[in-house]
Amino acid sequence: MRLAIVATPSLHRDQRPAPGSLDGDLIRARLSLEDAGFRVIDIDPGRDLAEQLDALFDELTATRQTLVDAEDAARDEASTLFLFYASSAVALSPDGELFLCLDPENPGVGDALGDVAAVFRDRARGEVLFVLECHHGPGATSRAVVTAAEQAVASPVTGVELLVAAHPIGSLDADLPSVFTRAFVEHLDEADPDRGLTAEEIFRRVEGNPGLAGAIPCFARASGRGAFSVLVPRGGAPGRRPARAEAARLGAAGEGGAATTPASAPDDPVAQYLAAGDTLAAASDLDGALTAYKKALALVGVAQRDARAEVHLRIAQARWRQQRHREAIEGFEKALALAPEHRPALEALVELHLAEQDFARLRTAEERLLTRVEGDADRLGLLVRLAERWEIVAGDPARAQELLERAREIRPDDAAVLRSLGRLYEATGDLAASLDARRCHAELLPDPRQRAVALLELARAAMQGEARATLTEVTREQDGIELLERALDADPTFLDPLALIAILLSARQEWGELELAYRRMLDRAQRIPDPRVRSDVTWELCRRLGMLFRDHLEDPSSALEAFEGAVVERPDDVPGRLSAASLARGAGRIERAAAHLQAAAVLDPGNVQVFHDLFDTFQKLRRVDQAWAAASVAVYLGAAEARERFIFEEHRPAGLVQPARGLSPGSWDLLRAADRDRALEEVLASVADAAVRARLAQHAREKKIPHVDPAARADAERNAAGVVRLFSWASRCLGIPTPAVYLRKDAPIAVAAVPVEDPSVLVGGEALRGRTAAELAFLVGSHVAYHVGPHRLLLHFPSLEELGVCLAAAVKVARPSEPVPVELEGAVLALMPLLDERLTERERDALEAAVFELYEIRAPLDLAHWVGSVERCAARVGYLLTGELSVAASSLSRGDTPGVLTAEEKIGDLLSFTVSDAYHALREELGVAIEP
Repeated sequence: MRLAIVATPSLHRDQRPAPGSLDGDLIRARLSLEDAGFRVIDIDPGRDLAEQLDALFDELTATRQTLVDAEDAARDEASTLFLFYASSAVALSPDGELFLCLDPENPGVGDALGDVAAVFRDRARGEVLFVLECHHGPGATSRAVVTAAEQAVASPVTGVELLVAAHPIGSLDADLPSVFTRAFVEHLDEADPDRGLTAEEIFRRVEGNPGLAGAIPCFARASGRGAFSVLVPRGGAPGRRPARAEAARLGAAGEGGAATTPASAPDDPVAQYLAAGDTLAAASDLDGALTAYKKALALVGVAQRDARAEVHLRIAQARWRQQRHREAIEGFEKALALAPEHRPALEALVELHLAEQDFARLRTAEERLLTRVEGDADRLGLLVRLAERWEIVAGDPARAQELLERAREIRPDDAAVLRSLGRLYEATGDLAASLDARRCHAELLPDPRQRAVALLELARAAMQGEARATLTEVTREQDGIELLERALDADPTFLDPLALIAILLSARQEWGELELAYRRMLDRAQRIPDPRVRSDVTWELCRRLGMLFRDHLEDPSSALEAFEGAVVERPDDVPGRLSAASLARGAGRIERAAAHLQAAAVLDPGNVQVFHDLFDTFQKLRRVDQAWAAASVAVYLGAAEARERFIFEEHRPAGLVQPARGLSPGSWDLLRAADRDRALEEVLASVADAAVRARLAQHAREKKIPHVDPAARADAERNAAGVVRLFSWASRCLGIPTPAVYLRKDAPIAVAAVPVEDPSVLVGGEALRGRTAAELAFLVGSHVAYHVGPHRLLLHFPSLEELGVCLAAAVKVARPSEPVPVELEGAVLALMPLLDERLTERERDALEAAVFELYEIRAPLDLAHWVGSVERCAARVGYLLTGELSVAASSLSRGDTPGVLTAEEKIGDLLSFTVSDAYHALREELGVAIEP
């Protein structure tokens, strides 16, 4: 009979998996298959585990008593194999006892693993295998949990074979079975059915797999009474191996295990005595087993060395189970004298000397065992296990360190070995070796950020604490800087190591070395794949390099170059712009200073010092018109200095500007905002005329076309109203057609567009009363700007939603398959055919090209930003015609034309526009610029 007893937690009440709850389903399904042949029994996680096991054994005993033949019942009991599987949270008591915490609703309650093992010790007569997957909390280590499991389960008293893995709770994916459990099942699936698979073979395979070894923090095995067959060889009886497989097991019994022999021939008394001894040992009649083994030994000839070694092995195993360690050691030594390469005997000696705390002989036994281990993987695993026991059990870190150094020779890049060596070197005071081991371990971390953080922490350790007492200041700082450079190599986006390098080198005033460190970092930054992160890192490095050249190396030219590199990466960096401007002025590079100050004015139009500096800079460049413009901003801000006020008053225009000529069509680009979405504007420009015609057609169908009395149309040549002549004057200045002007003195408005095809304006009473000529000029100029190019769309599609409908319809015409936002679908489908009908071939070609370009850029569309750029353009046009900031600002503050931008935002734009090259070029084209 083969019984698998599975103990795993249930799910939480909210159906979240508890640690180990998913493992049970996987193990139950696999062990119940035909090749394993287990009858699976579930344990109730809410009841006492030991009591449930006792009840199970009582049931098995009662079942056996129904057998007629008592001898058959005894054989059935001795041949029953038990596999106890548990995966759950575990806890360690203060005295090191391990508890299985199976009930997720009562995490503080657990079953002592020692009590569970005691039930199997007292009640089980056949082979027993414990498979434990231990999930522990932060208060325990994986090694401590495995050691506690070994102490509770693996001993000659229980005779239980043990496979145990431990890892912290939270270190694994909560939605998947645990790593060791998955590996256990995978090895069962991959096994050769003709050979079967033992627990020891599973252990060797897991141990020899580097990926699994790295994923399981601590994993161990202890032998039991025999080699437990998890999978029965094809053709073998459940719980037994065929004779050929049994013969192959000679010499392969593990620590404390009871070896078996091939089926004995009737005339082979030695084999009969061995078989009888094995039966008695399996029934825990160890005295009877020893008597049978001694009878067999008496019959084996002296020349039969292998046979005598096998008998001595059985005798030693029986005495080990009786806790007669000294006699057991003698028996294993006798077996080894006859068969020196018998690995299970060597392993048993190691365990016995450890149990006896005889560390001198333990060391000898380990060395003998190590000479018999073949294969680097097995040898590495053994060295690591031995080192852990010397450190934890024997308390001899020097021996543990020696063994781990030998393991490192086998596999220099083994993370677990390097981590343990780093700790041991530090404990023994060898700081240099500790730093080297920890550095090697850190550089093995796969994640670049984790690797960089680990190297940073290591650098800090190299420069403080015990390092101060053992290393010179120069040595420890140099070691630290080297580690910091490695951290930067690992992750160039993590700049904390660079900041620490700067602190160290600044304290030593090694400015040249700091420059080299920054330049190396700039080279590293080019390897950063994300362009945004690369730009941010480059900006920060250029900024730091600029401050280094400016403040310490006294190299203003290099400082200027560095700050200009910073503003290339981040054009909105106001402090960087101002630093570059200051350095350029100091170096006599006035043109560059002016460019940086103009950019700073755009970013921070309220900073009056920028305009003071621009005034000074423009004067040095002999740009009288722009110097006057900077002075006018200072006057407007109420912070003009005496020289600025003098220049302003000297050249202040008397009345409206008097242009000598009008603007060319290309000059409108100087009036428009430089940061507008040009691709979006191209789409709107290509469709503007057709969209206006389509909109008027919609209004005509809906009978919403306003009636305009032809008699109300004013003649600019004959009408005495100044506002009418201003429309004609403004249009000539701006190089655009003059709109038709209709006067309605009774209308409670200032100026409004008339929604008809030809540009038309309705002027109401508010424009005719209470305004100066300059204020009227600003009003007229800012209005006619909306009759130019794609700006016209805002007169016919005045809201953002309506403009969005127009844009979506235009895109849909060019790309019929393009989806339309659900909330706009009705309006878009209504406008689209009207727009499609009214597009000329030339307009259609321009639209398709513009839409293609728009989608090539793949930038998000921001209609509000574009509308804001039109509002800024309109304010600039009014200001250009007025020539006075105070007039433009007061007009904007009246709120005649509300929009997406506030009056303050528009005024701020005018301040920076005033000192721009574009404003100066427009004044020159109009012929109103101040000449030197």
